[in-house]
Amino acid sequence: MRKLTFLIILLPFFVQAQIVQPQRFETELKTYDDGYEVMTGGENGVIVYRSVNEYDKKGGQLWEFIMLDTTLNVTWKKQLFIEKDLAYKGYDYSLGSFYFLFQTYTSNSKDLKLLQMRASTGDTLRYTIKNLVPLELTEFEVTDGAALLGGYYNSEPVVIHFNFSESKTKVLPGIFGTKTELVQLKVDDNSITVLVGSKTYDKRNTLTIKKYNADGEYLNTFTLEPDLDKGLIFGRIADIEGENDLIAGTYGGKRSEYSRGLFLGLVDEENRQSIEYFNYADFKNFFNYMRAKRKERVSNRIDRKKIKGKKVRFNYRLLVHEVVKQGDTYVLLGEAFYPKYNSTSSFSGSYSYIPYSGYGHNQHDYIPMNFAGYRYTHAVVAGFDSNGKMLWDNSFEIEDVVSFSLEQFVHATLTNEGIVLLYLYDNQIRSKIIEGDEVIEGKRFDNLKLTFEDDKVNDYSANKIGGLEKWYGNTYAAFGIQRIKNLKDAGVELNRRVFYVNKVQYR
Repeated sequence: MRKLTFLIILLPFFVQAQIVQPQRFETELKTYDDGYEVMTGGENGVIVYRSVNEYDKKGGQLWEFIMLDTTLNVTWKKQLFIEKDLAYKGYDYSLGSFYFLFQTYTSNSKDLKLLQMRASTGDTLRYTIKNLVPLELTEFEVTDGAALLGGYYNSEPVVIHFNFSESKTKVLPGIFGTKTELVQLKVDDNSITVLVGSKTYDKRNTLTIKKYNADGEYLNTFTLEPDLDKGLIFGRIADIEGENDLIAGTYGGKRSEYSRGLFLGLVDEENRQSIEYFNYADFKNFFNYMRAKRKERVSNRIDRKKIKGKKVRFNYRLLVHEVVKQGDTYVLLGEAFYPKYNSTSSFSGSYSYIPYSGYGHNQHDYIPMNFAGYRYTHAVVAGFDSNGKMLWDNSFEIEDVVSFSLEQFVHATLTNEGIVLLYLYDNQIRSKIIEGDEVIEGKRFDNLKLTFEDDKVNDYSANKIGGLEKWYGNTYAAFGIQRIKNLKDAGVELNRRVFYVNKVQYR
């Protein structure tokens, strides 16, 4: 539940342009202390928070909140006891407030609790969201005046609208009971859009857009109609002005869960659609993540099939994270991955529920117990014009990253020097600069900046995969846990375990 067109290159800037880390926040952790969660709040700063093993007389658990400004200085601290029967479910930031969502997990209550915390002061409001069903939550968004909660009940998607001023809860009509899957919940001050995975009359995979006003009143529905030999697997709605809807995502065979390429669908205000398809075999840089010999074999295979007039089909799992409009160009960012399994497991043949959060699969699929996580292979970036023609494509290889949840690792930011792609792994910021299908600066590794000159991160430092969150402008917050050794600096402990937040900028 958790949220680019070409520019002229001025070559002299590349000598100076670089990733910088002007500030760092660090707090020491005891041996068995948990780290903090991090939520960015734009130019209002960053809040770090966690639950600790301390309880009041009623059994409520203590939560700590630390507010940091844009220079990572502490502006306020707060402690709250949260009722013992509440499970933390998700967060969001909106209009100067941080929101924390909790769900009651006792058998006699289905209510949700929502904390609203002002970024400027830490002042807190509490809301009770009356819930008619025990919702398995997957989506949480806050807009001006309302909170939207999406999830599943009895394998059916449900979206709940909670009005802050009236403290009223209602279920958005037209979603529950439709045998669909919740793909995206998108809100702004004036409207609510729900994207669901659905089926055509002949059982092909497709996507349906459902529109509501800010009060949750139903407006309209539109189902995309893919080509007869294709199915739409996953998508994201782009932020564009006007009444048109732009959906970008992955397509495959009629009923396949594996994608063969990307699609770009446009629905105008009169509900007329146009869909363009882009096979991975036609991309210029899609296979650059492969080693040279393997890439050459794949390229030769593509050429041979095209010469013979045969269709070229590749099967990939790919998450589309965002579509950004810049000028007349739409830029798509996605990541390819595949599930890993341990070959030697005493549990082979047993199954356990592991959600494909965010991928659009049935939320109740079961995966073997020897599931070893999702390995990410590369990020895909592609630019399209307003007519749906692909202008260019590029990629960024992802090394070593394996995660048990599907989430965004690579981020993209637009600068005067091009598009900067970056992710955090093993205490390094790994980056690459592209402009269209050209690589302006190859893969680069910048170590996370530490607090003291003689600090060294131990090789066995916790959390190889740190967190990286978009903050504001071209600024990110990098965070995680490190074990640090310092043999020289006076007044610094020889060994310490810390939670850190680094301010990361490209300039």
